Amino acid sequence: MNEFNNYDEQFEVIDDTENEKIEFDEVNASSPKRKGRGFKIFIACISLTVALCIAVSCGYLVGIYSSGGSEIELFGKPDKKLSAEDIYKTVNKSVVGIVIYNNTGIKGYASGVIYSADGYIVTNDHIYEDVPDAKFKIYTADEKIYDGKFIAGDTRSDLSVIKVNATALTPAVFGNSGESVCGEEVLAIGRPRDASAASSVTKGIISYVNRRVKNSTNYSEKLIETDSPINPGSSGGALVNMYGQVIGITSAKLVGEDYDSVGYAIPSATVKSVIESLIKNGKVVGRSRLGITYQEFDSATASIEGSKHFGLKIIEVSEDSDLFGKVKADDIITHVNDVAVINDGVVLDVIETNKPGTVITLTIISENNTPKKLKCKLLSYVGGSSYVSSSGELTPDGDSSSDKTFDFPYGN
Repeated sequence: MNEFNNYDEQFEVIDDTENEKIEFDEVNASSPKRKGRGFKIFIACISLTVALCIAVSCGYLVGIYSSGGSEIELFGKPDKKLSAEDIYKTVNKSVVGIVIYNNTGIKGYASGVIYSADGYIVTNDHIYEDVPDAKFKIYTADEKIYDGKFIAGDTRSDLSVIKVNATALTPAVFGNSGESVCGEEVLAIGRPRDASAASSVTKGIISYVNRRVKNSTNYSEKLIETDSPINPGSSGGALVNMYGQVIGITSAKLVGEDYDSVGYAIPSATVKSVIESLIKNGKVVGRSRLGITYQEFDSATASIEGSKHFGLKIIEVSEDSDLFGKVKADDIITHVNDVAVINDGVVLDVIETNKPGTVITLTIISENNTPKKLKCKLLSYVGGSSYVSSSGELTPDGDSSSDKTFDFPYGN
């Protein structure tokens, strides 16, 4: 009985509510000692669970903001927008200036975005084009200077990775470009003209979310179109939404008398996929191609030429293509997977969203105007970089079927 009373006194310290004391006495009088141990074990389990949750949460946050490696997370939009001033203060820490040079002198300037705390930086592949054995000086927002090492690049997406010897850089927070909408306000942050100077910021809107643009390789990519000014030297900088998230890497500016404030950025979804592969594999793997060159044969052109059919007019077929020997020049691809080919984007969307080895169905119109359906297996496309080694050779493509000579007029 003394033992019970001792426990009852301990219980009173934890909770001195009289009703709970009475209930305890009535229910547990037969086995007070056993119940006391159970209560202590229960409290210990709760404490352990809370501790584990805190540890996991802290580990997750540390992993997001300070870990290295090739993988990043694309965050959704939070509830609250930020001011342009606050965004600049935050994102500027993750934007760097890049000087491109070799033994003959300085060749150009560019910008970059810190991808991971351990020194990976994402920028454009075109910044070192035609610069044999390019070297890099990296200028960070805290006025430190690093030597940059070329890791890998991809001409088709115009993305590349440069590495510096550092362990405590501030990586950018990448947003999900798939949540971007036309008319959304954005900022462009980069280092125009002078890589060693502080970053500048410009403001605009998203003019178009998935504008398909043909680049210098004659392949096309879906880019974010913006009217936010992107000045020389800002290539490789950050396109940022009003939540402080990097949703794109600025890539090119369309200039000319007929264009005003038309700039492009590579969507963060593409950045994630390409950069992860470049870091892990030294090249981009898992992309597909059809193995043809073509010209768009739209409905207006078809009417002018007196044709009832429009789509993609085949110019040439690669010998390794699954279509080789089955189609010929001037045949027209009118449907892919039974969807009408109103422009080349219809076919390219199918190619880009499927892995090599996937079988697709093409409807082909030949000279006799008789449609035929063909099953076609997609090929692997492994791109290369425009980085030129000290020997004067381009970095290996890793796949001879990706030869740039097979790009005219358009190819995939």
